[in-house]
Amino acid sequence: MNKLLSIVSLSVLFLWVSGCKEPVIDEGVLPFSEPATVDPSGGNWRTIVLKSAADISVPQPDAITSDAYKSEFAQVKNGVASLEPEKITAINYWAVGGVTRWNQIARQLVAKYNTESGNPLDATNSPASSPFAARLYAALSIAQYDALVVAWRAKYQYNRPSLVDQGVTTRAPIANVPSYPSEDAAVAEVSCQMLAYFFPNEAPWLKTKAAEHKQSRIWNGANVSSDIKGGEDIGAAVTTKVVDRLKIDRFSTASDPNNTWTTLLAKAPYDVKWTSLIIPTRPPILPLAGKVKTWFDSTAIAKSLPAAPPSTTSASFQKDLTEVRTMADARTRDQSRIAAKWDDGTGTFTIPGHWNMITEEFIHQYRQNELRAARTYALVNRALQDGGTACWVTKFAYFVPRPSQIDPTIKTATIIPNTPGYPSEHATFASAATAVLLYVFPEEATALNAQLTEATLSELYGGTSFRFDNEAGAKLGAAVGAIAVESAKADGSK
Repeated sequence: MNKLLSIVSLSVLFLWVSGCKEPVIDEGVLPFSEPATVDPSGGNWRTIVLKSAADISVPQPDAITSDAYKSEFAQVKNGVASLEPEKITAINYWAVGGVTRWNQIARQLVAKYNTESGNPLDATNSPASSPFAARLYAALSIAQYDALVVAWRAKYQYNRPSLVDQGVTTRAPIANVPSYPSEDAAVAEVSCQMLAYFFPNEAPWLKTKAAEHKQSRIWNGANVSSDIKGGEDIGAAVTTKVVDRLKIDRFSTASDPNNTWTTLLAKAPYDVKWTSLIIPTRPPILPLAGKVKTWFDSTAIAKSLPAAPPSTTSASFQKDLTEVRTMADARTRDQSRIAAKWDDGTGTFTIPGHWNMITEEFIHQYRQNELRAARTYALVNRALQDGGTACWVTKFAYFVPRPSQIDPTIKTATIIPNTPGYPSEHATFASAATAVLLYVFPEEATALNAQLTEATLSELYGGTSFRFDNEAGAKLGAAVGAIAVESAKADGSK
């Protein structure tokens, strides 16, 4: 299963970067399955941006004995019996789960805009670097999650029977939960609006996808039109709340338009200062991204920041430098493979997107329902963004050079990231995400730890980081992940 999904995802990535002018989503038809649980108490789970699910008022729907509902119901039931091929295609496309599909769409948009051709000083558009992408994935999954908690609360408050319980046979499996409001419509609306906030030029195409997503539920026999309207309104209301939070998270200054980072560089305590190895020399990627507001406890995260790395004149530094040089001179085939696999550079989903792809595999494997899938993504992505923020704080406190700045004879296997090296961003992101995934999917410890080991070592194998960069990043990411897990234990989902 995991291998199959990886192949599908890689195929999509290839299609994506091969010159399409417009986003093309063609991930094939994944195996369908009914969610393993329905989580009837999900409306009581702790929300993230909303104070609680009660922040959004959801009106009571018409009774199923009303003429209005009977008319809606008859149209859906009659429609399921005679569907055109394009409608069946749409049903199949969205049947994998709206949360998953919109995460895939987000990743593909990140890949599209993750290009060196854009303005490197524009933090709100391309290039879609890892800090930009981590924030986008977090905002999207948080909005999906809060919208679904609201939807779940209303579902079990009003208990409008599912259409399956009223005798409708759906074409694709669904979670048998109360039908009002539609969880898919909530996800479609909130996802469309959130992604349009980050990629305004894609808004018309995103609206088309959202309309198809909502309509697919009616074609599938899962919802009537008033269910869709109820979910749609929730999505719009939650988007406003999340965007309000984004407007004050300090990311708007992350690109440092006044180049204040040069002052930080001059004051940095490290004995040899980082310099850009990009030709021509560019300012570093989002030098003030470390000032962005965190999702989890900022005080606890600040206490986790690494201490100063070894100076370039120390024996430990020289030992690690020798290791990078020796490895670069005789890089094995497997080390090259690992470095390339985790490169996550231009034209990719970025490092956070790579971990979203891994998360998707487990969500699908464990048949998580929409609400639980959104919770998993929201936990992982908040840990990723906070880990990245903590990583950037440290990078721009010490400005530690990359290995090939110290020794230009070192040949790297990947493009050298245009940021200081300490701590390793790959190790930080990987450890933060893995800590959360091990909590959610403890049975997958072997597989997850194998991925973690590869990701953590990838920059060392590629010649772009020292071992002490990786060790500090791994420790930092694990600490942020542990903070995320403690928060998850108290969100009411168990």
